[in-house]
Amino acid sequence: MSDLDADLLDSSALLKRHAELEESYGDGDGGRFLSGWQCENPWAGDLKSRITEARTTLADENYQNLDDDSLILEGLREFHALMDRKAPSALFCGEGASALLFTTCAWLKTKGIKEVFYIPPLYFSLHFALNLLGIRARPVSGRQAYESAFTLNLPNQTAALLLSDPIWYAGIAVEEELVKQIDRWQRRTESFVFVDGSFQYMKWHGVQQEPTSSLSHDRTVRVICPTKLLALHGYRFAHATLPESIRADFSRIYTNLYGSASAESLAFGRVAVTALREQKLTSLLVELIASRHQALRLGGKISADWQANCGYFVFERILAPLPKNSVMMDGTFFQQKRYPNHHRINLLSPSIGLLG
Repeated sequence: MSDLDADLLDSSALLKRHAELEESYGDGDGGRFLSGWQCENPWAGDLKSRITEARTTLADENYQNLDDDSLILEGLREFHALMDRKAPSALFCGEGASALLFTTCAWLKTKGIKEVFYIPPLYFSLHFALNLLGIRARPVSGRQAYESAFTLNLPNQTAALLLSDPIWYAGIAVEEELVKQIDRWQRRTESFVFVDGSFQYMKWHGVQQEPTSSLSHDRTVRVICPTKLLALHGYRFAHATLPESIRADFSRIYTNLYGSASAESLAFGRVAVTALREQKLTSLLVELIASRHQALRLGGKISADWQANCGYFVFERILAPLPKNSVMMDGTFFQQKRYPNHHRINLLSPSIGLLG
């Protein structure tokens, strides 16, 4: 079997696993299972009230774009200047991280790029988009960055590199030393780097500055998802920091794919950027997540050889007895086959009580 065949087979198997899950459990109440994507946010009420109030100021009869809203853009600039100690070169906003992931792949396609490299794992939507657009995705490591045997084999030529930071399903941020290695390679080869940073700025402890914000602003796209940072998934809003030189192309591609934004998304975007700058809600969420994880570990309910530190998912052995026929997502959903007894756990899941 050729390397290309192996890459395609691995990607196809991953997408097949997700398709089977969606066909069986859907994307609504089905997401409430312990490995699922639905979250309970104890502090969502105040945010919802602010969104409702903001919604009353927006007209229904006009096409509107998140990307043109000065309140949202200025709020995001202030947020990144605070967190990263430097405002981004340019910003683009869209209705959800998945839309921005697909737009990035479509932009690569318009540039005639037929092959990209990536540090596994990638979110399955990226594999879906790359496959659909005929772009080959080649892994640069046989391991994932939280594993002790992880090594990196970056190409020597100019290329496009994709990575997820944090490794969302395991709740582990990419280490700063690895980002520095990527930074040196990027500057030496003048390569393009795309970071799926949907869960960035959700670290459990310490400073929130993201190492990937130091990558070349002229050759890096970084997606961040305030919807996830605020655990309010009924609204669609994400943004990307990106080079000013590609912003117009990025905007044109996105608009042709997805059109304008809803008034609800605009209202949420305005409230979300304020909440991000305040940092109160995300701080409350990560405190809850970290304390819940610690209690489950100390109580002998879950276990792993690594320590999660970011986001609300973890990847661990479940030691507590679960109801028969419980739906769980193992490592095969995330390009991880070396830990067969581990599963993704959503620490904000409505079903978290199953762990006791």
